[in-house]
Amino acid sequence: METKTVRKGEILAKKGTSSDVLWYIADGTVHMKVGKAAVPLTKGDLIGLADIQSGIHSCDYVAATDIQVSVFATRENLHKTDFLSSRPDNCRAIALSINGVVCNLFKSLGELNSSVFKMLRITHKAYETYCNYAAFLHTTPQEIEEMEFLPKEEASDIRQSAVSRMHAGMHALLSGKESGQNLVEYHVVPGYILHSSSDIMELCPQVEAASDMITQCLDICMNESGDDIYDRLLRLYMRATSDHQLADPIKTLLDEIYEAVFEIDPRIAEIRKAASDVKISQEKAKASSSGKADRDIAAKLAGSMDTILEFANYPSDKASEIRKAIGDFKKVSDPMSTEDDVRQLRMTIEENFYQLYIAVLEERIKAGEVPVIIKMFLNFGYLDEELAGIDNACELYNLALTFEGNKKKGVYTACEWLLAILRKEKEPSINEFDQNYEEYLKDQKTSGNRKEVQVKAMMNDQGQKLIFELSNMFRRTSRICSGQILTFVPVFCEYQLMRPVSEDIIDVNRVLDCIDRVRAVDYSVFYRESMFVYSEKEGIYDTIHTEVLPDIILMPVIGSRAVMWQEIVGKDRMTPARFVFPVISVEDPNKLALKIIGEYRWEICKRIQGARWNDVTDPSITSLYCDYLQFYRKNSDLSAEQKEKVKTGLGRFKQVYKDYFVNDYTEYIRYEASGSPHLNKVARYILFMQCPFCVDIRLKLAGNPIYADVSDKLKIRYGQQLHKLENIRKKLVSHGNEVPQELEDEMNFYGS
Repeated sequence: METKTVRKGEILAKKGTSSDVLWYIADGTVHMKVGKAAVPLTKGDLIGLADIQSGIHSCDYVAATDIQVSVFATRENLHKTDFLSSRPDNCRAIALSINGVVCNLFKSLGELNSSVFKMLRITHKAYETYCNYAAFLHTTPQEIEEMEFLPKEEASDIRQSAVSRMHAGMHALLSGKESGQNLVEYHVVPGYILHSSSDIMELCPQVEAASDMITQCLDICMNESGDDIYDRLLRLYMRATSDHQLADPIKTLLDEIYEAVFEIDPRIAEIRKAASDVKISQEKAKASSSGKADRDIAAKLAGSMDTILEFANYPSDKASEIRKAIGDFKKVSDPMSTEDDVRQLRMTIEENFYQLYIAVLEERIKAGEVPVIIKMFLNFGYLDEELAGIDNACELYNLALTFEGNKKKGVYTACEWLLAILRKEKEPSINEFDQNYEEYLKDQKTSGNRKEVQVKAMMNDQGQKLIFELSNMFRRTSRICSGQILTFVPVFCEYQLMRPVSEDIIDVNRVLDCIDRVRAVDYSVFYRESMFVYSEKEGIYDTIHTEVLPDIILMPVIGSRAVMWQEIVGKDRMTPARFVFPVISVEDPNKLALKIIGEYRWEICKRIQGARWNDVTDPSITSLYCDYLQFYRKNSDLSAEQKEKVKTGLGRFKQVYKDYFVNDYTEYIRYEASGSPHLNKVARYILFMQCPFCVDIRLKLAGNPIYADVSDKLKIRYGQQLHKLENIRKKLVSHGNEVPQELEDEMNFYGS
């Protein structure tokens, strides 16, 4: 009899692998890892018994201690009636073993469902309370998109309760010597074993679904990264003074979240609690020390709006209008109100702000060195020290001294971007109708809005190009980036902040780090194909991949969203995309970057594919995803549960395939890259083939059965490409040509 030793922590059998052999546990303990549940199998139990019908392991089997296992039987032998009937003692032992698995799974499911109920209740309560309290404290609540699709409560399963009691009763019968023998004698046990196996096949997905729901609640409520409801409430708590009427209720709710999460994941709960205690202590220490802005800087900032208006030589009537509007806005009790008078006030400020921005920019071009307050206005949208809050204004002052972009790396402040257009370094962006500057002028001529002479004069007028950029991309993306479409105001206001400015500022290093994190996983994301001639004489040519990194523009707004404004410039497919970020982000910039890169993936594919973007005979991201989402009901690779999940997802994203893809792409980068399956087989296959991971991740995942098949197919495809490139190299050498760097780079691309 084959016997082997497995050390603690090692995986004896992986989910998705064949379970043709049943292993008898001679010594030690093994855990069936199903979602967050770990069902113990001890001495005398059989590994693989739960999967005798499917022949595929439904979960991982991990050694909880050092174990000794030996082969008990094959799956084929166990299916033979005489195997069980000829060994009545074995038959009863097998039944008791599988009964123990079923009963433990039901117990785990009950505990998980109880945790799901608690987490759903606290998550909804915390989010609703947060939104209400944020409005009360005149600050902008940060939206959590996942909350829209989080169920209020999970429905109870009556059948589940009845079946659980049946298995508990069966355990009592099997344990009794006489009753157990009777069950064997009357051939009840073989049928019970198969029935239990079917129940386990139903239970495992339910346990995994309950585990996923808990994980979803934890991600929203309290997670390790800190981007959650707990952090938002903590910021509200620190925003409210100790004697504020909301201080105690917020603290109580924070404690409730901590206690609920501690029951499920004590490690995360303790980490976050300790971090929050440190933050609160630091805030109190800061308040008890000076707590005041630097007096010298504060003195320089007095009358900031007058300084800006004077620098711009702004007309007196316009200056009076914006002064009055800002003065009235300061008196508004709820700056996010949708009342007509407040809405009209915001519109007046917005219109005047952009006119003032043009005026300041014009003077900035003429001037050599400009005052720091002007830099604050151009880079951060700062206008008034009272609206900004004097502490925030002083912080902006210190940041503005050295704040700048990096043209070589493609990162621009808003001011630098507009100056680049004025200096002919960059062409204006498209407008909201996808028209570039030239197309816009042609449309103006065709519609009769402008005469041909005017159009010709404007075609090369950099000043008009600047106004086009300010009137279209600049204003549109500022509003979108703010995340407050209906209550947007472009001026820096204290109520828009949730943390100190220094924590939320997005500078060159931070935004590039966010982009690079995605590139480190999806290495080919910014590569474009183009034709390259290796030798014109011998007619040797082929496509090569060239990385074209995006231009990144930091808009002078406080916001929670980023924008993928355009994937190329004009008709040239080798021009950089344009990404727009808020210069101060109240949302995790890594999330913003991941989402817009997903959008870029879709749009650049659609652009390159042209009219065939949804033609499945030409495989691409867009065509394969369109086919998958159109015909998922007929897809035999999807289970009924997975099809229902796709249907729910399509409803969630209003049948917009692009949005569905972007959501899957974020899951793919965040989870699948670390070997945590969140996608179904079809979506995983498309993304793995079209957006391959870097070589290190691919090698790590190759041993995982879930990725083995698609990993092998990608390896074959890359092998074929490398073989073709090797032939080109040999051909070049045989003709006495040097091997160009482009060929080496292309071979490295497929070896990456």
